Amino acid sequence: MTSDPGQEEARSYPPELHLLRDLALDVEHRADGTSAAWLKVVPELLDDTGAVRAGVFATIVDMIGGGLSAQTAAPNWIATADLTLHLVGRATRGTVEAVARVLRAGRTTVVIEVSLRSVDGPLGIATMTFSVLPRRDDNPVLNLTPAAPRTSLVLPGSGFRAPLLAELGVTVVDAAAGVVEVPVIDYSRNSMGALQGGIVALAIDVAAEQALRAACGTPVRVSDVQVTYLAFVRGTLRTSTEVVAASPGFGTALVDVIDVDAETRRTTTARVVATKDV
Repeated sequence: MTSDPGQEEARSYPPELHLLRDLALDVEHRADGTSAAWLKVVPELLDDTGAVRAGVFATIVDMIGGGLSAQTAAPNWIATADLTLHLVGRATRGTVEAVARVLRAGRTTVVIEVSLRSVDGPLGIATMTFSVLPRRDDNPVLNLTPAAPRTSLVLPGSGFRAPLLAELGVTVVDAAAGVVEVPVIDYSRNSMGALQGGIVALAIDVAAEQALRAACGTPVRVSDVQVTYLAFVRGTLRTSTEVVAASPGFGTALVDVIDVDAETRRTTTARVVATKDV
């Protein structure tokens, strides 16, 4: 019998050359209904202060939370509706652990909480809401066993060849104005062919950081992100940023994301806080 091309493509997600493979995450689904992931801190993930940036944590959170919510919503599929991340520490070495648990599983939404910690202690906490969608033939096929051994998406040759922002094609168009552009490429697509939600949050992180550093006059780092996803980004992502408040050690900004190739449709909106200490 001939296999369905769409199903074959779905089973192959992520492709061999993809961010989720280069992150080299180990993942474990546990019998108690939680999931965990471990990320090794490597130089390509560090910002200019020598720490993993908030957008990287958002990507990990979206990945592990998305996997757990997809299992919870099965046989339906899911899409990220919102993501909130609060950081209390920095990761500069060793391994980051993310542990996800289901806070609520309903007919139309699944809510996930993810705790983050490093070898030096707690890093922060995140919550996400996922919309439950009717399953399509091209959605990935999941292993729905209640528990699975620790596994990895790494393939021979996986690993970053350049700093993360360069790998993703992130371009800072106007730093002070917080304008950032990111193309949608195979390396960064989600299972539905759009830009992965964590990478959208990463672009928001970069845009807010640039604008708030200029406004605060000091190298602040993003500590809190509240992201609401309105639509998928399928073309070129572009941010616009409004600085709401700025002082030498603290700043707040609002960031909107548009899809340049979809008549500048707004796809995402976010509130971001940056501080000098985190």
